[in-house]
Amino acid sequence: MRFIRDKLVDRLIVMNKGKLTSKLKNLRQRHKTSLSLSTAMIIESESGYIVPSSSSHETYLVQESNINCSCKLICIDCGNTCIHNYSCTCLDASVKWNMCKHIYLVCRHKFSVVQAESSNLDNLSSLQSDLLIDEEDETRIREADFIITELCKKNEKSLNALTLSEKKEQLKKNS
Repeated sequence: MRFIRDKLVDRLIVMNKGKLTSKLKNLRQRHKTSLSLSTAMIIESESGYIVPSSSSHETYLVQESNINCSCKLICIDCGNTCIHNYSCTCLDASVKWNMCKHIYLVCRHKFSVVQAESSNLDNLSSLQSDLLIDEEDETRIREADFIITELCKKNEKSLNALTLSEKKEQLKKNS
């Protein structure tokens, strides 16, 4: 009974304090290993993502499964992803049931694609707002040029010393 009590107390401490278990250490190590791999190696296919091996000439298939689970063993850097969200054909994932470096690589690839799309949307919206500002500025410039030209035609001598707003008022009076 004391043994069970001690194990339960240890479990409560781990859950509240956040002790780094060997499984979590291994997951973090695989994540670090995936950072050395390039996301350019990934090939998207209909069945999933094809990831070449970094040490041999093999390729692995990483498939996404849309399972919403509530397990605590997640990678926060990869968008709160757990092993249940993906499957890979490598030994580390299929036999040992670990979140392998190939899954981490696919997660990073998807995250970078999402970030690129959102930044493109932000750039597009800012570009559109810049274009609107430029069109408004161009319209104002054309309007000012027109006003000045019209005013100069009528009273060329008296308008040289006037400001733009005064010229505009003068044009309104003449119309």
